[in-house]
Amino acid sequence: MSTDGGVAGVRRPASDSDPDGSASLGWKIGETPPHPRRYRQRELEGHSHVSCDEAPRMQVRVGRDFSFTLERARALGERVILLDGAGSFGPLIDNKAKLYNLDHHAECERVFTLATCEQALLLVQSGLDLSEGDWLVYANEPDLDTVLAIWVLLNYERVRDLRRESREILFPLLRLEGAIDANGPELAQFCGLPADALERAQAHIDELLGRERASKKSGDWQTVDFESFTIEVLNDIDRMVYSIEDFREYGSIDDIYGHVEIAERQVAVACRDSAGVYAVERLLKSRWGNQLAVIALENRPHHFTLRRTSTLATLDLEDAYGTLNLLDPAVDGRPASQRWGGSSAIGGSPRPSGTLLSPNDLLRVLADAFRPRPRWRPLIDISLGICWTAVVGTLAVTAGLVWGTLPGVVDPLRDELARVATSALVAMAAALLLAWRSSRRRMWLFGLRRPAPMPYAWLLGMGAAALAIPARAWFPLELSLDALPLAACVAAAVLAAIAVELWFRGVLHGVLQFDAKVQSPDGPWFISLACWTSAVVYAAATLLLSLPPIALSPSPLLAQPAEIAIVAGASLLAGLALGVLRERTLSLWPGVAAQIVGALANLGFWLWLANP
Repeated sequence: MSTDGGVAGVRRPASDSDPDGSASLGWKIGETPPHPRRYRQRELEGHSHVSCDEAPRMQVRVGRDFSFTLERARALGERVILLDGAGSFGPLIDNKAKLYNLDHHAECERVFTLATCEQALLLVQSGLDLSEGDWLVYANEPDLDTVLAIWVLLNYERVRDLRRESREILFPLLRLEGAIDANGPELAQFCGLPADALERAQAHIDELLGRERASKKSGDWQTVDFESFTIEVLNDIDRMVYSIEDFREYGSIDDIYGHVEIAERQVAVACRDSAGVYAVERLLKSRWGNQLAVIALENRPHHFTLRRTSTLATLDLEDAYGTLNLLDPAVDGRPASQRWGGSSAIGGSPRPSGTLLSPNDLLRVLADAFRPRPRWRPLIDISLGICWTAVVGTLAVTAGLVWGTLPGVVDPLRDELARVATSALVAMAAALLLAWRSSRRRMWLFGLRRPAPMPYAWLLGMGAAALAIPARAWFPLELSLDALPLAACVAAAVLAAIAVELWFRGVLHGVLQFDAKVQSPDGPWFISLACWTSAVVYAAATLLLSLPPIALSPSPLLAQPAEIAIVAGASLLAGLALGVLRERTLSLWPGVAAQIVGALANLGFWLWLANP
């Protein structure tokens, strides 16, 4: 993720046993101490950027093709800073939209307009709050004026409180570079600097321009990695402006994967380091302050510790564990205890295998878990689920009925079985397509995975199978004992069982499981909202499809009202049992097996009733 290393591990500031801080920064007493490399090139969601350890909410993107019109710049969103030509319009300070174009090319008089690096300094010194929200900085070429502006923005905290020695280096450097870049070297001598300050600033500029001049002289400038080049020049400026004393309190972490805002002025940070979570917490708080809410620390590959950083925070890690256990494919119920879990303040990833979520996936899950959900959200999801069920059911039944209009179909039994099979196939295709799209190809979220072990799962399955017997929706009205029709009935039953479970315990249950807590393989027993909803809709669909057979071929055992009541009640109980089975095993397949057994039991019962 990071291309320019950093000091390994958490580096602690100076202490009584290490008064000069040398050991903590990785050098021996008597050696020339290096400056920490605070700038890194990172990849996030397909975009490369430059970041600074001490400005974690800023991303700097340097690309040759960046040239935004005002309209396109506004479409980038809030908290955007364009540098030195990245905006193809005049200088702009829009505090309301938090859009800034630091430029001295288009729509301005260069003689009277400050260069980009000086505009950046004034912006920072004027109090622009770069710690609030995530900022994007765009530049299209890392010339010295641009890189100095980037340095000022990334060092906004330090620039406001520089030592006198550092100010005497930085401010003349910015003034002279600004004058050269705006008006050329001939007029730069009139920039207002005393002769000795002018001479020192010119020497510093010549030193900083060494990399750029060498690259252009060799002809490599057009192929150089601008972001890597920018990082090297930023480190050169650090060595020029700061002394090692400025970093006595500085510490670094092996790698910062990224961060995400999980509530107003509260962020979750994912990082990797060999130190303990409490040492990492102290360092991250020095950079994030009271905005730091949750830490996801990778101590070893794929093993994360989650830490809530404030005991008074309203966030509860229990809210995240459930979502993580749904989305992490490593949570497969083998063993049942391999899950995300812990207390409300500290917890971690599954053991011993760890998580299969990437750091960026983990951050997205944390954002989803803590993002406030409107109270009406479950109602909307339930309504949409019912509507989709009605639409897909109508399409499936219609597709089956169309079979009867095809020429050459003369056998009523074959016609009926073909209709069942056709409807089942259409429903299966719709369920798989919706699951694939809504899960972003993570089909295990909808139960398409190997079942987790569950003690006495067969009891639930057999109960659901027995409750399928009263339903009249599984088979045609007239059944035959001949071998071929029976085989066709079994084949249709298998297809129908798969289709029913794919839809009701797959898609419908899968969508609703994010609205409220669901069961886990080794967790407490209860009936979840997803289970209740899918069971009620399943019972309604089963009853609706059973009504025509009940009306056309009354049961010799029961009156119609009693049979309708039994079908409705049995279907509801079967739906609840199948929903619990799906949640405890994490899989659809035990439910599919139960439905097939139930369909065959239903077939046997009605055959026996028709042929005593």
